[in-house]
Amino acid sequence: MLFLMTGIASGAGGAVVIDRVVAVVNDEVITMSDLYREKAKRTDVKDEKLVLEDMIDRKLQMAAAKRNGMDVSAQELSEAIADIKKRNNLGERQFEEALAKEGLTVEQYGSDLREQMTLSRLFNKYVRSGVAVDEQEARSYYERNAGQFALPEEVRVRLLLVKTPPQATADQVEAARIRADELRERLRQGEDLIGLIRQYSDSPTAKQDGDLGFIPRGHAIPEIEEASRLLKPGEYAGPFRTEEGYLIIRVEEIRTPAMPFEKVKDEIVKILFEQKTEVTYRAWLQTLRSDSHIENRL
Repeated sequence: MLFLMTGIASGAGGAVVIDRVVAVVNDEVITMSDLYREKAKRTDVKDEKLVLEDMIDRKLQMAAAKRNGMDVSAQELSEAIADIKKRNNLGERQFEEALAKEGLTVEQYGSDLREQMTLSRLFNKYVRSGVAVDEQEARSYYERNAGQFALPEEVRVRLLLVKTPPQATADQVEAARIRADELRERLRQGEDLIGLIRQYSDSPTAKQDGDLGFIPRGHAIPEIEEASRLLKPGEYAGPFRTEEGYLIIRVEEIRTPAMPFEKVKDEIVKILFEQKTEVTYRAWLQTLRSDSHIENRL
């Protein structure tokens, strides 16, 4: 236990304690100054209590590594640092200068790197190696979260076109409009759209009974796009004018397709692997804590 005292008397004539133990982990201690140094390095967490809990977890893991002979040796650390220098094309002096800009000495960097390598080694053996995701789990996740893999809504439209010639005269346009109105009225009287398409539609799609197939929202011509958004399956719109002529449309079906399972399988496996890894890691940490003496004095 380390206490640093100033030689300056306080107003009551006593010494001022500027450091204290904030946690005991088995036979090791974490001081307030340790906590402050760690907090200064962290950009992701600023809550002192959370930072301290993380420091306790790391102490426990480093102790577990030592018990199981998984420490990173001096040789392994030296080789790792040499590799980092090589990959970044840094000589010794450049390396030291780069660390200095980050407020680190070579010794501090080596200590941090040793800890990272040790924790990674421990994690791979006791957590990651025990996690697996099978195809049935992935399929089940896919089915439970179908909306997560939904593609843009699609609409299936059937159309009847009364064509107007290029550069049509006013009389030609009016004649096409009247004809389209007559066809629409016949639909209101109960005639079959497909039959009228086969007899009267001027569109190449007449050979497919006017079926345009499924069109993703936003991909149809503006007139069909606007009209189809207001319709439910089985409802009509038109006639309305387009560059081709007058259209009458019927919405046949609206669907929201999903990406095929095989297309998203790897993504799902990754999601589930990360979830299971987190659960396994937390359970393992809890075991380490249960088997240890911990005092949090913060």
